[in-house]
Amino acid sequence: MRHLSVRERFFVSALGAIVAAGAAATTARAQDAARARPAIEAANEKFSEAVAKGDAAALAAMYTTDAEAFPPSSDVVKGRAAIEKLWKSVLDSGIAAADLVTTDVDSTGILASEAGTYAMKTKAGAVADRGKYVVTWKKVGGRWMLHRDIWNTSLPAPKP
Repeated sequence: MRHLSVRERFFVSALGAIVAAGAAATTARAQDAARARPAIEAANEKFSEAVAKGDAAALAAMYTTDAEAFPPSSDVVKGRAAIEKLWKSVLDSGIAAADLVTTDVDSTGILASEAGTYAMKTKAGAVADRGKYVVTWKKVGGRWMLHRDIWNTSLPAPKP
């Protein structure tokens, strides 16, 4: 049996360290996501409660100060004040309930991404819109806040 040279042993050791570091990073990321998901789902419950109360200010307070929202068929909405106006217009249109279902969370450090589905309902309980969303969450002062928020409908476009 042939013995490895010093150079070969170094290469094998370095490769092993890289593989171990990659495995540790993957495990840490999975642990970050496992910790973030319940907090994000709890924040989504608060979001739904604010919609039910018709409280656009409470909705806006869940966003970072430099947040951006990307609503369908609209320009980018930048900043908390503009986001409050956006949600006020949504609530004024008759939306009275938001059902949010998280389908995936990925997290590393102070940032997390969430994918999910939504249904927006009227006071009568009729589904006004349903679709999917992706949110980038940012941890600020120990609290997960919406930082980038994009959603789009799954309903067919109205016929002309």
